[in-house]
Amino acid sequence: MIFMSVEDLRPGMQLALPLHNKEGHTLLGPNVELSAAFIARLQDLGYWAVWVDDEDARDIVYEPMLSEPTQMGAVAAIRDLFGLAAREMRTIRATTTNMHVALASVRFQQRFWEHPAIEKLKEHAAIVVSELGDSPTLGGVHSIRNYDGYQYYHALDVAIEAVMLARRLDYDVETLLKLAIGCMLHDIGQLFVDETILNKPGHLSVEEFAEMQEHAALGAAFIRSCLRLGPIAAEVANQHHERQDGSGYPRGLTGMNVLTTRRDINPPGRVSPLGEIAAIADFHDACSSDQVYRKGHPPDRSWRMLKSRGGSHFNRELLNLFLEILPPFPIGTQVIVTEGEWEQCCGVVARRGDVMHQP
Repeated sequence: MIFMSVEDLRPGMQLALPLHNKEGHTLLGPNVELSAAFIARLQDLGYWAVWVDDEDARDIVYEPMLSEPTQMGAVAAIRDLFGLAAREMRTIRATTTNMHVALASVRFQQRFWEHPAIEKLKEHAAIVVSELGDSPTLGGVHSIRNYDGYQYYHALDVAIEAVMLARRLDYDVETLLKLAIGCMLHDIGQLFVDETILNKPGHLSVEEFAEMQEHAALGAAFIRSCLRLGPIAAEVANQHHERQDGSGYPRGLTGMNVLTTRRDINPPGRVSPLGEIAAIADFHDACSSDQVYRKGHPPDRSWRMLKSRGGSHFNRELLNLFLEILPPFPIGTQVIVTEGEWEQCCGVVARRGDVMHQP
């Protein structure tokens, strides 16, 4: 099978894996022949890539990081908790525009305490951590998503990448679970920011950018006080945009560019190790994914973009560890050879490090 851009689909091609909407319902099952109408509908829905069957690539097997039931269950749990937060947020918009004040209100916080959606998320996060097991490398291909469900699949894929990286540092299962929960909710603070700012296609004004930056602190406050999911999950949400050189937000923390798993030696004013992990995973998934306002970058370019930011944006030693498990050319992706004997030939990555050539 081949992972193919929706823009390159042609009538008569067949899906190799099913497509789901954000509610988890199957839109198109495997082996469905794509018509021009189906392809146009996928484009309208904002799908950017799908797995297709190909006679010359049937020996290429895509092994997802999570089973389909685990993925769909986790996405549903994330969606439900985001939905709960969005509904409650709308009730306080009528009385105040200061979200920090609202989140500090015990009366508002109590609306979430003991809510079953919180426990559901914790249960599915545990399943995700368990199922990832000891996988040696990342698949490198993100969950199939469209614009409408981007927020939930992005949250899950960030959690997957963060947990995989943290495993390399021998974090215990309890910490991995808290990291996964924090990553699943790292952008929930965006619900408390004006939607016109979040979805604006052009450059933000200074005032708009300052408001957008508030999502990290707002998310951390919501996770800590309303969801009561503990300091680690809140810390992940608060620090996923911090940078080693202090250019990040919301606090302008700095990093030391060294590997550590000991939280008790993290000095004040520094990004925590788990915050550094979340920052790498969030950047990678965001820059390589299609969004409403821009196209995602190809896997190899995303890989190079990450590498070029080691030391300034991301913990250099931690990033090098991440790049060891992230393939620049994921299995199933199409490539064009740019030099050597096979120059200008098209191919599909069949194994890590190998390319299956096609005429």
